Amino acid sequence: MKPRTPCCLAPANRCGTRWEVLVKWISKNTGKGIRIVELKGDEQGKTPFFAQPVGYDGRAFFVAGDRGCDTEKLLHEACHFLVSPPERRNMVNYGLGPGPFRPVDDLISDNEEVTVGMLQAKLAPVFGLPPHKLAKLDYNVANKRHLDWETAGARAEEVYARVVGTLPPMA
Repeated sequence: MKPRTPCCLAPANRCGTRWEVLVKWISKNTGKGIRIVELKGDEQGKTPFFAQPVGYDGRAFFVAGDRGCDTEKLLHEACHFLVSPPERRNMVNYGLGPGPFRPVDDLISDNEEVTVGMLQAKLAPVFGLPPHKLAKLDYNVANKRHLDWETAGARAEEVYARVVGTLPPMA
């Protein structure tokens, strides 16, 4: 993995997100590192990048280059950290998989994914991330029949209430 400049700071892109503010907020509220990288060869299929251009190895959030917004990807990973129970916060990809060790089933994983998306949507405006850059809430679930939208929404509200006092002022 080779370090790279986040797309949100690239002179040709300058998308208007508040990348630096997001990085500072995540670092302060998670205590985890952030690595913006370019993948080479078969690195996409290895830990922590099994199937996505983002990953978490238990110590740092990794964001690989692709056509997606780096601000969106990093905020999404931070939301996973905030939603995950403390016992899974140091596991590769929060124990959700894919990967060698996956302590949760699809039902839990799918509902946690939707909760993460709902929390991300609430936090996105703070970091200048427009709604059209957010992934569909159920884009990464194994089975849409698993979804309990009401419970996921309540959990997102609960986590938001816990972190709202830590958020930086809106620009």
